[in-house]
Amino acid sequence: MIHVAGFFFAANMALAAYVSSSFLVPLVGARAIGIVYAAAALAALLLINSMPQAIATLGAQRVTALLVVGSYGSLLTLYGSGTPALSVLAFIIYYALGISVMYCFDVYLEELSVNERTGRIRGFYLTVTNTAWLLSPYLAGVLAAYSINLVYLLAAVAVSPAVLIALPGLSRAPDIRVPARQQGGRAFSVPRALMTLVRGRKSRYKNIYNALVLDLMLNIFYATTVVFIPLYLLALGFGWAQLGLIFTVMLTPFVLFQYGLGRLADRYTGEQEFMVAGILIMAASAFLMWWSVSQNLYVWMGILFLSRIGACFLEVMKESYLFKHLDSGDTAIIALSRNAMPLSYVLAPAAASMLLITLPLPALFLILGAVLLMGLPFALSLTDTR
Repeated sequence: MIHVAGFFFAANMALAAYVSSSFLVPLVGARAIGIVYAAAALAALLLINSMPQAIATLGAQRVTALLVVGSYGSLLTLYGSGTPALSVLAFIIYYALGISVMYCFDVYLEELSVNERTGRIRGFYLTVTNTAWLLSPYLAGVLAAYSINLVYLLAAVAVSPAVLIALPGLSRAPDIRVPARQQGGRAFSVPRALMTLVRGRKSRYKNIYNALVLDLMLNIFYATTVVFIPLYLLALGFGWAQLGLIFTVMLTPFVLFQYGLGRLADRYTGEQEFMVAGILIMAASAFLMWWSVSQNLYVWMGILFLSRIGACFLEVMKESYLFKHLDSGDTAIIALSRNAMPLSYVLAPAAASMLLITLPLPALFLILGAVLLMGLPFALSLTDTR
């Protein structure tokens, strides 16, 4: 049931992801878009850092159910609200709850995993969720051509099966009430986990620390492209129906490659080589985003398809590598990993908003490529699992 829940919840997030920046611009203005995303990300950071204690107290089933129902309500508000302030607040709540739900699914999945099969288990789960991401953008583009609000209504419909089918199925499974890992008789909280990893980044915790840095860089790439690529392509003259088609093709590598890559990592290669390759491909694609001013549909399909080949390499290998070093008792470190997404949505949009005061939008992609190349030393210094 965790895969069913993951599929439908990923579908709702995918539907909203690429239209939200365009939904918010008329409400707050283009220059303030980064501030809204940063506020949503800060809310997600606060919420996800409370998850280990909430799961230890209430159990993963109850926490997950509350979060999913809250996501459903926030989507209905985004669809029906005509008030800018309420719409912005609903978006912030929706974003924070969505990140926290995916964290709960990670806790369930880690409970089911064994190290010898972690790459395959994580690869299959990512394939399932990314299939939802693949199917959603075209539908979102078609609906957004009429009204972006309709996209949020369809996202609420996508959440419904998770509420009605998947969550009752999870409630019949053994509940998870794993406390955060103990250290010196005290709960291994998220801030304490961060300090422990930073202190041990050159010794005991080097590999976990480096994997988390790569996780953050991957999510900075996602945050920059998800927010600003739609705005850039719309400025180049593409319509929403074209964007939906471009994004659908862009996301196919996640479905085509991730499960097979997970099997390769488990049986033959380990993860390091593919992480390095992923970083290089992502950086090259970012430079192409900066360089290209083409209005040709197929050129942008190719550039963005290439970018997601690199991203899927890094994503599945990072997940496989990290979770081979963790178990379901490491809820604080899992939470720290899932902080990467909201933290990236604080850093990337806020930095972009400042840079756009003096730089044209395409310059963001040049800077992004340079930032990604800074991840190479962290990938190269990992101790590979094969």
